[in-house]
Amino acid sequence: MVVPVVRPNLTCRFYEERFPQLHEAVNTNVTSIGDMGAYVKLLEYNNVDGMILLSELSRRRIRSINKLVRVGRDECAVVVRVDEEKGYIDLSKRRLSDEEKTKCANKFEKAKHVNSIVKHTADLLDMQTNEELEDFMAKTAWTLDKKYHKAEEPYKASYDCFKRAVDDPSILEELDITEEQRETLLKTIKQRLTPQAQKLRSEIEVTCYSYEGVDAIKAALRKGLEHETPQVPLRITLIAPPIFAMNTTTNDRKAGVEVMDKAMASIKEEIEKFPTGKFVLKKTIENVVEEDPNASGQKDQESEQKGSGSEDEDTEE
Repeated sequence: MVVPVVRPNLTCRFYEERFPQLHEAVNTNVTSIGDMGAYVKLLEYNNVDGMILLSELSRRRIRSINKLVRVGRDECAVVVRVDEEKGYIDLSKRRLSDEEKTKCANKFEKAKHVNSIVKHTADLLDMQTNEELEDFMAKTAWTLDKKYHKAEEPYKASYDCFKRAVDDPSILEELDITEEQRETLLKTIKQRLTPQAQKLRSEIEVTCYSYEGVDAIKAALRKGLEHETPQVPLRITLIAPPIFAMNTTTNDRKAGVEVMDKAMASIKEEIEKFPTGKFVLKKTIENVVEEDPNASGQKDQESEQKGSGSEDEDTEE
């Protein structure tokens, strides 16, 4: 009889600090609701316990606590008191603005990505204890957090460092880890953080009614194609005279937009050298989303289900 190998489910907090700082916005999960407020786990701090007091749930008068928080739901809250000796963490939901909640959620998602990458790498390296995982976190993500920290950034530096490592692995060379650990970490980073290719498209109108008309338009379009790069290849196709589509597929949207803008500027400059030459941007640069043929049917089913059921009320009263 073959006994399956059961890997230990290792866990570690997201940040080097064991407890959150005063006034720090954190992501929590509601575990229960009592007379004093909502009991929560702080997801970024290895599920340490906290409480959102009843008076800190909403600025408005509370008629039903269940309309403000629900067991099992994630809530962003700000730390109003920390007692590390007794393990007390008091939080407030009402003191966070919508903008702060969005920043809190973004910070959590980035830190979650980093934690998942390091944890998966530790599994591949056959680490067996939480102490080993914490030591590996300290030598990788937390080291990068300290070295590349920027005061103006709302989240830790390790996420951007890992993204940079996809194209420039040298950033991992400074870490005090073995070559095997470095190679395994880089492989995991590339699997998790390599950006997906995006398709960009715009529509342009290019006309010229002088004797050189067709040749002038072809020359102008060729001038635009000169701006393509290996990372941002360009393609111009005829939709219907005189409308053309400019397309590219790239991993870097910002670079793609810049190259397409330069290409269209060159086309405009070249065609307008002729007295009757004219360039008009018909559709600005946008992402091309390929539609799933089953999507429309699924949406119809979803709308029917929504129509037949009653909606949950989450509004604060």
